Amino acid sequence: MVDALGQPSSSVSGRRLRVFLMTAVAAAGFGLGVVFALPVWRADVARVQIRGVTLEAEVAADAASQTRGLSGTDRIAEKSGMLFLFDRPDRYGIWMKAMRFPIDILWMRNGAVADMEERVAPPAAGMADVDLPVYVPDTPADMVLEVAAGFSAAHGIRIGDAVKIDFRGKTLASGVSPVADPPAGSEYTIAALRQDPARGSNFTVLKVLEASSAYQKFLISYDEAGVGTLTGVMNVPREPVPEGGFPVLVLNHGLIRPEIYFPGRGSQREQNFFSRHGYVTIQPDYRGYSSTTPAFPAHHDFYVGYTRDALALIDALKQGSQSLMDTTRIGMWGHSMGGGIAARAAVLTHDVRAFVLFAPISADAQDNFYELSVQEIDWLHQTYGPAGSSLYREISPLTYFSDIAAPVQLHHGGADRVVPISFSEKMFATLRRDGKGAEYFIYPGEAHEFIDAWPLAASRSLQFFDTYVKNAR
Repeated sequence: MVDALGQPSSSVSGRRLRVFLMTAVAAAGFGLGVVFALPVWRADVARVQIRGVTLEAEVAADAASQTRGLSGTDRIAEKSGMLFLFDRPDRYGIWMKAMRFPIDILWMRNGAVADMEERVAPPAAGMADVDLPVYVPDTPADMVLEVAAGFSAAHGIRIGDAVKIDFRGKTLASGVSPVADPPAGSEYTIAALRQDPARGSNFTVLKVLEASSAYQKFLISYDEAGVGTLTGVMNVPREPVPEGGFPVLVLNHGLIRPEIYFPGRGSQREQNFFSRHGYVTIQPDYRGYSSTTPAFPAHHDFYVGYTRDALALIDALKQGSQSLMDTTRIGMWGHSMGGGIAARAAVLTHDVRAFVLFAPISADAQDNFYELSVQEIDWLHQTYGPAGSSLYREISPLTYFSDIAAPVQLHHGGADRVVPISFSEKMFATLRRDGKGAEYFIYPGEAHEFIDAWPLAASRSLQFFDTYVKNAR
C-alpha cells in the first residue's frame, strides 16, 4: 500500500484535492536479472537536522519504497521519519492510503522547508481510494519528510526553516576553497586534456535497483585511471537485444549537493524515457558522489574532473567485451552543469555521435562565475589570472567549437532563473558561425527543470538521437 504517490502535481491547484491516482510498480522478472543473479538495492538512512533537532529518516529514493512509504506500519518514533527524494522539483502530492496514524508532512527544497501540512489524519475505515484527499504543496519541492504528528508544533518548525541532511555520511563541500592547493591552471586547458585523455576499464554491473515492464535499472561501476572506482546507474530496455547491441546514451546530471544525492538522481525522467524507446542509458555519479572512491573536488576545477569521469565511462564501455551495447552508437545528454560537461566532452571526443543539452551552463568558463561569491571570484582571479586572461579562453570549450564533429541540440526555458538563457544563445551562435550542425529550441515561460515543456522537449530529443545515434551505421 502507499502513502506517497510520487506523482508531480504541477497542473493541480488547491491544498486538498480529491483525485484518484495510482502508482504501480511492475515486479515482473527480466532476462538480465536472471543472467546476472544480482541482489536488490536496499534503502538507506539519512540524518536530518531542523531547528536544532536531529532525527533519523529512512530514505525512499526509488519507486518501490516511495509507493510503500509508511503505510502498513503501526507508529513512528518521535525522532524518526521517512525522507522521499525526487529527481527534480515539482508539486508532489501525498495521500494517506493504508496509513494507521497521523503525520506531519514537510516539503523541502534548496535546504529549507518549502511548505508543510500538520496533523494529517489517516483515512476513516472503509474510505474508498477515490475519496482519499491528496495533499499538494503550494510551491515545488524535491524532498518530502514525513514525521510523527505534532513534531512540527513541538519544535516550532515553520516554512523557510533551514534543513541540513547528512546522506550516507556525506557532508556538503564547497566548490571553491581558498585553502586548497590547486594544480596549475594549464592542466584544465582543452589542449592538456587532449594530450591526457581519460581512461576507463572494468565496467561492472553490481546490483538490480528497479524493474519495470519497460526496463531494468542497475547500479554499475567502472575504474578511471589515476582516479579510482566510480559508480552510476544503467537502464536496459526490456526487449530483445538488437543485432549489434542497443545504442547508448550517457546522461550527465546537474549540480546536486552530494549529501542528498543518490545513484541516478538528476536524470531519472530521462533514463526511463529513453530506455522505453530502445536505448541503454547510463548516468555516471561523478567523483565524490554516491559510492565513488575519489573525493569530492577540493577546489573549482571548471568541471573538468566530472567531464573526465563521463569520458572514462565511454572508454570503459569500449574496452569491455559484451554484446548488450553498441559502443559505435553513443549519444550524450546533459542538464545544467551536465550540459556544460557535455559541451566540454564535445570538443574532446569523437566517440559520441550527437549531443543534447538542456539549460546548459556556459561553454565560456568565465560566464559561469556568475553563481559564485565575490570572495570566490577574487580567489579564482588570484589563482588563475584576472578577468580576460588567455587561460580562461584555453579552458573554455567555446573556443574550440570549430573542432566539434557531432551535431548539437540545445533547449532552454525562457523563464529560467537558474542558468541564463544567454549561455545557450552564445553556444548556438558560435556553433552556427563555425558551420556546425545545431538546433536550438526556446520554451517561453519555462523554468530550469522543463516541467510543462518536458513532453515536447523529450520528443525533439528522441527524434534527434534516433536520427544521429540509433539509425547511424
